[in-house]
Amino acid sequence: MKITSGDYKYRNLEIPDGIRPTTEKVREAIFSMIRDWIPDAMVLDLFAGSGALGLEALSRGAGKCLFNEGNRRNFKVLLSNIANCRAEDKSEATNYDYIAALSKADVQFDIVLLDPPYNRTEYYTKTFEILQERDLLTGGAIVVAEHLYDNKLSDTYGNLTRIKEKKYGTIGVDVFQVE
Repeated sequence: MKITSGDYKYRNLEIPDGIRPTTEKVREAIFSMIRDWIPDAMVLDLFAGSGALGLEALSRGAGKCLFNEGNRRNFKVLLSNIANCRAEDKSEATNYDYIAALSKADVQFDIVLLDPPYNRTEYYTKTFEILQERDLLTGGAIVVAEHLYDNKLSDTYGNLTRIKEKKYGTIGVDVFQVE
């Protein structure tokens, strides 16, 4: 798998065994939808896996990305991918479960990339809840949620409202924005 655009274009990414990476087609579509939010943004890639989403954001001009990957083996691959893109100066990586990562976060985010294991639908609701309880989103921030299209997400979560919804085969991508 490769970064599709920007400063790190064509850099190869290692994919950990047993994870489902966001395809290049879906990544390209996501970043086309959110391009106006990317410049200098503070990004959270909460279920980072290989880091493809966060690295794509950095490649396209985001200011900094906090990557979190709960699995230790996948975390090592994530660190290797960050180094391969030479993105260490714009990256911070943590190895916590998602609730701990959100609880320890001490900055506000402009963009949150949310791509948990598809079979864990409760992760979406809990993440939206914690982001708002801890005031981790800037005014006008967006949350990009990738999920199985058949696992519909709500139109609103507190002060987050869905502003875009797209389908790519069996994958759904919803963009929520802080009101």
